[in-house]
Amino acid sequence: MDDEQTMETITVTGTRTSQGRPVSSIPGSMTVIEGEELQKQTRTSNDMGEILSNLVPGLGASSQSLTNFGQQLRGRDMLILIDGVPQTTPLRDVSKHLRIIDPSAIERIEVIRGSVATYGYGATGGIINIITRKGGGEDTRYRTSAGAHGQSGYSAAQSVEGGSGPADFALNLSARETGGYFDADGERIAPDAFGQGGGLSDSKELNLQGQVGYQLTDTQRLRVAANAYRITQDTNYVTDDNPDDPAYAMRGDPPGDNPGTQDVSLTLDHTLEEFLGGTLSSQLYYQDYQTKFTWFEGYETGPGQSELISEKYGARVAHERGLPAGIFAVYGLDLLQDTTSQSLIDGRTSVPEIEQLSYAPFLQLEWPVARDWMLRGGVRYENVRLDVPTFANETYNNPTTLRGGELTYDETVFNVGAVYFLTDRQELFASFSQGFSVADVGRVLRSASASGAASDVEAIDPEAQVVDNYEIGWRGSFNRVDASVSAFYNTSDLGTTFDNDLNIQRQKEEIYGIELTADWRVSLPWTVGGSYSWQEGKADTDDDGDVDDYLPVTRISPPKLTAYTEYATGRWDARLQANHFFARKHDDYAAAFGGVDTDAYTVVDLGIGTRVGHGTLDFGVGNLFNEEYTTPLGTVYGDFRQSVPGRGRHYSLSYAVRY
Repeated sequence: MDDEQTMETITVTGTRTSQGRPVSSIPGSMTVIEGEELQKQTRTSNDMGEILSNLVPGLGASSQSLTNFGQQLRGRDMLILIDGVPQTTPLRDVSKHLRIIDPSAIERIEVIRGSVATYGYGATGGIINIITRKGGGEDTRYRTSAGAHGQSGYSAAQSVEGGSGPADFALNLSARETGGYFDADGERIAPDAFGQGGGLSDSKELNLQGQVGYQLTDTQRLRVAANAYRITQDTNYVTDDNPDDPAYAMRGDPPGDNPGTQDVSLTLDHTLEEFLGGTLSSQLYYQDYQTKFTWFEGYETGPGQSELISEKYGARVAHERGLPAGIFAVYGLDLLQDTTSQSLIDGRTSVPEIEQLSYAPFLQLEWPVARDWMLRGGVRYENVRLDVPTFANETYNNPTTLRGGELTYDETVFNVGAVYFLTDRQELFASFSQGFSVADVGRVLRSASASGAASDVEAIDPEAQVVDNYEIGWRGSFNRVDASVSAFYNTSDLGTTFDNDLNIQRQKEEIYGIELTADWRVSLPWTVGGSYSWQEGKADTDDDGDVDDYLPVTRISPPKLTAYTEYATGRWDARLQANHFFARKHDDYAAAFGGVDTDAYTVVDLGIGTRVGHGTLDFGVGNLFNEEYTTPLGTVYGDFRQSVPGRGRHYSLSYAVRY
């Protein structure tokens, strides 16, 4: 970024507009990660959860495994999008949606922090919108890369992009095999220490992402895109169940099928300019998502292996145009059919095949009411119908058969905010926004059948969750310094946490926090910066009207401080970064899974890239000083089973050439 660049040049597409809106016009907090910055992070880790935790204030620590359970954004669930298409499974949240695309296929990532009314579908903590690489230009460009990572791991990727006349294309194929993970003492960490359906260690990944665009006329454009991703864990190790040790690995053959995830999504986009005075954007999409958990001995009716299957069909249409008085409007409709079930691979039902049919019209307005003021506001009406068949949870002895039925939800959510331009490079902002979620209704039904709490689905009537989010902040971009500070408060009458038996608790919750960021371009090649995030949350666990018990660490991240220094010339660059998580300790936790104290730790990473021949040689050292630590989620598991140690020092070396 040069000294003359201001925040107005940065636009975000997560605002439901075809061309995006300037960050300076948005009354909220955002993080934009460009492709170059993302690729520098992959020198030390390919884990999207870890990369985002390094760069996004308010986002919790990675579990360093396939699951992103416990990695919340401002204490709430986040909606994961790829090119605007929802990837999460809200009917049965399995928390694995950060691992469905390889970083080499990504052009940029936009993160909106805080409840978002314009998208719905579970965006109570914010949105992570992953934008894939696009083609364009008359020439064809290739990129080939290969690397070695950690213990016996390797990666390879091939991309091609370009265009000819009205057509453009982009294709990215990547493969990765990851070896074992070892802690700071050199002990091999159990490959699936969390029991959540495979880890990242001893895994094989394959990702194919491609798209073709065609300019039909001067005002019409068509785009077809596909993403296919698969990760499986194939290991000769199991967890050593010695209760006196952390979750270390020992030789053994895991029973059952190899756990893992596969995801296939298809997207068709059409853009029509000069339509009714504006631009009409339409999108059709399809997703087939499957994830298989590890073998579990604890089912009452005998051991087995669980698998979740989710299939989505959706459509989005939005029309944007200017109106009198300088008002900019976006309005449209979202449609979704989602069919989700979870059963054991031997046929025993855990969660029945739930079918969701939903529609949501929305309206968003932007109004420059004066030279120094920008107002934004909108409304979205959510209508959700769930069809649930008669079923019994067959993983329990003598379960209650729940008579099927229909569950309906309708809610109108709002957002309103204002930006005051102090100067052309500084803004004050304030906003109120609501998020809506059906909050893992599959788990609620599963538990109800097991406990006999009701005899039919409609009697259970699990309520939807609405989160109210309030935020104020300031941001500024000066000659050499970019900085921001924000404070937020969000509340919900029906929060979602787990008790010690992993049943959902619904109770009033309040979460609040502050986030600060700063980047200083010391000189043309040298930049330093960092961020600080602090958040806290409480719940009314005894229904006495007092929100006074602290939420668990699976909901509330410990305070986080990040710092980096980066030096870049025309031929080489180096980045040294540190992530410090402070301790979080309280006396009165909510009676919930994850109510444990966590210790402080610091992880330092080093990444270096240099021009060699016709390509770039990248070298990285993760956990440079070999810090011995346990992640927050790893500490939670130590409370009832075995703690899971963090990854020790590890190395990465790769070479990429463009031609």
